[in-house]
Amino acid sequence: MRAVLDLKRVNYSEILSWLLPILFFWVLLIFEIPYSFTQKFHRYELFVFLSVLFLYYLSFRLKGDQGVLAVFGLTMLLFALTLSYLWTSGFSDNFLISGLLPYKDAKNYYLGASLLTNGFPIRIAGQALGRPLFPGFLSSVLLLTGQNLKIALALLTQLAGIGLYLSARQVRQAMGALAGTLYITFMYFYYQIVAGYAMSESLGFIGGCFGFVILWHAARRKRWFDVLLGLALLLVAVSARAGTFFIFPMLALWVGWAFRGAKRFSILYVILILVLLAAGYFAVNTIYPRLLGVPEGASFGNFAYTIYGQTRGGIGWHSAIDELGTRNPSRVYQAAWDAFLATPSDFFKGVAGAYRDFFLPGGRSIFVFGVKDQNYELDLVLWGLTIIVMLRGIYSLIFKRRSDISTLLLAGFIGIFLSIPFLPPIDGGMRFYASTMPFFFVLLAVGVSRFPDRDKEPASAKNELFFLRFVAVTLLMLTVLLPPVTLRANSRPKLNEPVCPSEQRSFVINISPGSYIDLVQGENGSCGLAPKICYDDFLTHNTEMHIDDFYQQLDTLASTSQTDMRIIPTINLLDGYFQYFVLPDSQMLDGISIELLSGCATRIQTENQRIFLVETISTYDK
Repeated sequence: MRAVLDLKRVNYSEILSWLLPILFFWVLLIFEIPYSFTQKFHRYELFVFLSVLFLYYLSFRLKGDQGVLAVFGLTMLLFALTLSYLWTSGFSDNFLISGLLPYKDAKNYYLGASLLTNGFPIRIAGQALGRPLFPGFLSSVLLLTGQNLKIALALLTQLAGIGLYLSARQVRQAMGALAGTLYITFMYFYYQIVAGYAMSESLGFIGGCFGFVILWHAARRKRWFDVLLGLALLLVAVSARAGTFFIFPMLALWVGWAFRGAKRFSILYVILILVLLAAGYFAVNTIYPRLLGVPEGASFGNFAYTIYGQTRGGIGWHSAIDELGTRNPSRVYQAAWDAFLATPSDFFKGVAGAYRDFFLPGGRSIFVFGVKDQNYELDLVLWGLTIIVMLRGIYSLIFKRRSDISTLLLAGFIGIFLSIPFLPPIDGGMRFYASTMPFFFVLLAVGVSRFPDRDKEPASAKNELFFLRFVAVTLLMLTVLLPPVTLRANSRPKLNEPVCPSEQRSFVINISPGSYIDLVQGENGSCGLAPKICYDDFLTHNTEMHIDDFYQQLDTLASTSQTDMRIIPTINLLDGYFQYFVLPDSQMLDGISIELLSGCATRIQTENQRIFLVETISTYDK
């Protein structure tokens, strides 16, 4: 039977305890919180980790509506502070410009989304070609927010926080306060490094959390609809950021066990789930890209580089480009196969290296403890305790394998474990695993509990399941169904090309609210909250300035500007190419209706990007 919202069981005070944290999240983002404080929530720090652990434990000890308000409110607070740091500090790195604008890999995802919303197919968008699900989802979110990138990124961050809270709520109800505390704390510090970035890991994390909770309910209630919905959402999440695909055959085996009925095992259900998963994989990874105009063979092309690096002893994906001098996936696959046949032992060396990097302390480890700097000894102790708790969790799941939820969690972990050799941390740290982290960090929760002895369905489970199903279906629609419609619904009108001097390039662009940055000189006006970033902060909080000529060029342009300089990442509607348009004086827009703008610009080429320095601009004349 379908789960419907049971109004008789609606606890209106609980609804209020949910709504207040959601509103609190947005209120915090309105204010300019000093980044000297919020920077503590941008990266792992031992004191912050222990403080978050303590606060979550106190919050999880509370019962009823007070517990909901405390835990959910704390989660929204942490996610808002993490995002606030980016927006107030002007932080820039290899994926982000001044805390807001996408750069390099993130730029390609934003480009893919922008192409769709403007009626262009995804044909020239780097990473978006290989992973079009996230650009599709981002295009839907941008449509809902009026193309406002700032609000879109905030929505993604809040969705991740809501999904994390709901998954932690299940863990706490089944295993107790300490279990919920360990789970949600490690999950928060995992997501912390991608919060606020236009990266595919966001959709992976969101879909992974919601899919995890729905499958948990399916294990408890034995509803086929929830099994299929949870698997569909998890498949989209893993495909969005190509990750632990070995989890799906393991989950198929779990279905054969959990839904066996009077039999010892149902091989028929295993085959059915495998067929459905294969069909779903084909739909979202083969048919879907074609609907968005992605050229054939582009999806998951980067995986060839990973396989090559592993067959060469785990030396990293970029070795394929350096050694082979090609970006053709088919040629890289052939070279990987030849390397394996020549020296099979190198592949197993790469496998061993992947497991080493994943579990042992260090910069690539799945655990937050870097085990370095001044807290080396204490971090090492915490890492050791975490490993012991994780191993105890695995043992508990095996020991209590007659429980359907235990076998669900065990199947998830085995799927992750088997995937590690093909997702070596040397190629991307721990970002590969964003969609299945709930199945990993739940081991810590199991390791400190007597699970599943206390796993009883709470009175509010029916209404919670209704909400989960609604969110899951909405996410699938925004990711899979709406983007192809968006592409075809946005017809591209023929535009008149402005007449420009021969040394300049003509353009027609949109400037959307919250989708640009103004670098403000200290004496020219207020700054400190995106999109108005203080120029001094742009210089101070930039990790790439000393090596990236793109940032160096922006610095040169800003230092010679007499007023605010505006940076606009957008598509030139004349040709569909994405550029960083720079207005040396944002006052050039005074008196101009910012809907569709045209003008002339000088092209400045840097090593990896192109800057279009705007010389003249006016409202587009149709």
